[in-house]
Amino acid sequence: AIDYLLLAHGHGCQDFEGMCCFNLSSHSTSIQANIQKLQGLVKDIKVDKSLDWVNDL
Repeated sequence: AIDYLLLAHGHGCQDFEGMCCFNLSSHSTSIQANIQKLQGLVKDIKVDKSLDWVNDL
């Protein structure tokens, strides 16, 4: 609630270190949807320490 009051009195996120802000009226993709998308994109990442990947090019 403190962050809302500060913002309501003209202070922006840039005025306070560590303050995280978001636009409540935004119609953009939700944070949860973005997290799920990222999880889907990274689930198949693998570490290959050998040079066998060169042969696959």
